[in-house]
Amino acid sequence: MAVTQEQIDAAIDMLISMVVMDLAKEQGCSPSDLMPTFLKSHTASLLYDETQKYWSYGPSYIAEMYKKEMAE
Repeated sequence: MAVTQEQIDAAIDMLISMVVMDLAKEQGCSPSDLMPTFLKSHTASLLYDETQKYWSYGPSYIAEMYKKEMAE
């Protein structure tokens, strides 16, 4: 069974939702307030680049990547 691009994108979207929910809780803000900033980040763009395979590292790793990016 082949995995479609739509399925891959949906999985990445769910991963991003989990990351944003965790980050928002940690930062004491609303996920809906944080989501636009996250989606504009380099971290988010890497997640949608399948060749990078960052989506396979899981939410905690992605959250750390994002925090590191924001600290720079």
